[in-house]
Parts: sequence; structure tokens; C-alpha cells
Amino acid sequence: MILMRMKHLPRLILTLMFTLFFAGNDSLTSGTSFDESEILTSQEELELNKILSADRIRRLDSLLNVYTSVKGFNGNVLVAINGYKVFERASGYADPLRKEPVSSASVYQLASVSKQFTAAAVMLLKSDGRLDFDDMVVDYIPELPYPGVRISHLLHHTGGLPNYMYLIDKYWSKNYPPDTEDVIAMLERYRLPAFFKPGSRYDYSNTGYVVLAALVERITGMSLNEFLQRRVFIPLGMKNTYVYSSADSNLVKRHIDGFRALKSGYLRIQESKSNGPVGDKGVCSTLEDLYIWDQALYSGFPISSGLLDEAFSPVRSLSGKEIPYGYGFRLRTYNKEKVVYHNGVWEGFRSNFHRYPESRNTIIVLNNTSTRINHELVSQIESIIHNYPVEDITRAMAGLALEKGCEEAYDFYLFLEDTGQAEQVDIERLAEVSTFMQQSGKATKAGEINRLISRIQGMDRS
Repeated sequence: MILMRMKHLPRLILTLMFTLFFAGNDSLTSGTSFDESEILTSQEELELNKILSADRIRRLDSLLNVYTSVKGFNGNVLVAINGYKVFERASGYADPLRKEPVSSASVYQLASVSKQFTAAAVMLLKSDGRLDFDDMVVDYIPELPYPGVRISHLLHHTGGLPNYMYLIDKYWSKNYPPDTEDVIAMLERYRLPAFFKPGSRYDYSNTGYVVLAALVERITGMSLNEFLQRRVFIPLGMKNTYVYSSADSNLVKRHIDGFRALKSGYLRIQESKSNGPVGDKGVCSTLEDLYIWDQALYSGFPISSGLLDEAFSPVRSLSGKEIPYGYGFRLRTYNKEKVVYHNGVWEGFRSNFHRYPESRNTIIVLNNTSTRINHELVSQIESIIHNYPVEDITRAMAGLALEKGCEEAYDFYLFLEDTGQAEQVDIERLAEVSTFMQQSGKATKAGEINRLISRIQGMDRS
């Protein structure tokens, strides 16, 4: 019998979902024995997860219909629950002027969501033993006129460097865009004062991440794109992801254009001079590739789990104030669960990449028409996928029956009866799971679900 206080039920559900439902037969220590033919394939797990998330999926679809038809959303949305992609949809136009529809293959400029990839490059160099986070940046870029700034300061936005876009707007007069090294040269030449003592406070800094990109390029002798292709994108199979700089004539632009939504229609946005430097922005990708990246962050490759723990942790300023920013990721909580995320805005593109590591849920929203609804849409999706006790309890119940057998699942049901939660078990959904198991050739698992349904309905008290 599972004994636990009522207030711990959400934690119980999460634990059951992850350690039992998707752990595989190697984790079994008791309960019904299943032979190898009963092991679910990855595709079967995905389809099963969709069955158990059907109500959420319907609500997500309705939500996106409203945001597309009423609020003018143009873009792509992906939602993963328990690490499985259950919802992916392209809505509206990639080019609203030409009425060209967006597709699942549409490539977007990720704007500041790119920062996590710059941070990943730095973490890989740390793993290679080629730098330490506490190293002074001037050890690698000696002409930088800010000697007290450490690599960690740039990662956490506590370096206090001046705004490079101001320098470009005021001083760059050439007829081509500057690149990352040009930014370093301007910082050296004009020597604008730092905003504050390094480490003393947080101030979101695009300049810091451009300097990190320059640091990666100097250490490796490769462009940021070349290094990330070699160490991240190609190994993971992120075939449609690259770092774009308008200053690099060797790069072919493959991403869609950005637009500004006006009352009278849309305006295609022309690339600015500030589109040349990378590190703070510049990574272009698709929903599918970002989902691959999301899943890789659970695997320990290419970034080790230890380094990711650091990347997903806050730091403190010199005064002791907590700074909710790790390495390329913002940090917050939702329903007491840590959220690791970043948003981005750049030249018509708005991007949101939100991860919930404890529940392995993910929300990705990409938009190229400047509409200020991404955050609102993410908030609505977040509420749908996290506040659904009927599906969560039914999922846990099915997981126990499929991995441990009917008896342990029924023990859980009795616990739910004792705490007044049994009515939230969706019998019809359990029956759908049984049907799917039978169709997939998993007769024993189907039988355990059927026995569970019978016991719950009082037809089998054995």
C-alpha cells in the first residue's frame, strides 16, 4: 500500500510517471513479470503518451486556433510532456505578404535563445580543459579594456560591459555589417566606462555574450558556427541549425524573414548593422532541432550533467543577492517546479524555449511577425500542461499497471479512495490504453489494465 499525505500527491504522481512508466523493465523489482515481447518501443511509448494526454492536446489545439484566427499568431508551437513530443503545429504564414504558409520545416532566427548555445560552447571548452569559468577574459582577449571581468561574469550577466549596439549605431560607418571581432575592436578603441564593478549586480548584457563568442573563436580558431556544428549540431543531428551572421558571406541564409505587424498589414524587416555580431543571437533553428536539443540536455551529451547542474543554478552578486540566471538560461519556478528557460526578440522574431526538468515538459514557441503574444501564449500552454490532475492521476495509474501489474496499481487506487481522489481516475482513458496495448501485441499488459478496470468497477475482487 502506498502511504503518503495528501499534499505530497503531485510529487508522487511525477515520481510514478518517470521511475515506473518510462523506466523500462530493468527497473522492475516486484509485481507482475513481463517477457521481452512486452517491452514498449519508443514509438509505442510516444503513442501511449498521446493517448494519456488527449485532453491536453485537444485544449492546446483549440488554444492555438484562437491565437491564430483572433490574435494573429504566425509561427510554430511544440509541446512535450514527460519528454515525449505530443503536440506540434505550424500556424499562419511564414511570409504574410506573399501568403506563404509556415511549416514544420520553417527555420527561425532564435534571437536571445541563442545564448544557451554560446554558453554550451564555453562549457565544452571547460570540459576540454581549455578554460575555467573564473579565468579573466583578458587572458584570452588581452586588448579588452575591462581587466576585472571573468568568464563567469559574462555567463551570468554580471560583467557590466557597455552596450555594443550603441557603438555600432554611433561609430560604424562602413557599408557592410561588423562581425564579432569588430565589436572587440570598437570596445578597445572607444573604451566606454563599465556600468558597474564586475560581479556586483545583474544587468542583462548582449555585449557579454558577443565577447564570449569572440573568446570561443580565439581559443578554437574556428567561427562560433563551425565549433557548434562540430561539437553540438552535427553530433546531435540538428540538421537545420546554424549560426547566421550577415557579416559572413560564406553563410547561406536559410531562415525565414522577420516582419513587423502593423494595423494595415505587415512590413518586412531589413537586417540591421547589428545583425553581424553573434553569440547574443544568430542561431537559426527549427522546432524539431530544438526538441532534439531539449532531449539532449537530459542525456549528459554533449554537455555533462555536472556542468548542466551549474548551468541551471542561480548565483549571487557580491552583496549576496540571488541572480536567477545560469549559463545561457533564465531560471524561475512554476508550481514549485524549477523552470529553465529563455526568451528572445530580434528584428521581427520572437522565440520562447521553456523547460521543466522535473516533469520533463517543454514548451517551444517561434514567431516571426513581432506580435506581442508569445508570453501570453506560453502562459496559457503552461497552465494546460501542468494543471490537469485527472490526466496526471490516470497516467500514474496506467504506468503502475503497465510496469508493476494490476495489484500495485490497485493499491494506488485504494490510496486515492482514502484521500478522496479516486473519482479523478479516467476509466475510459484506461480502456483506450488497454486497446492500444492489445493492438500493439502486448496482450499481458493489456490484461493487467483490464484487470485493473474490473477491480475499480467492482467486478473483480480477487
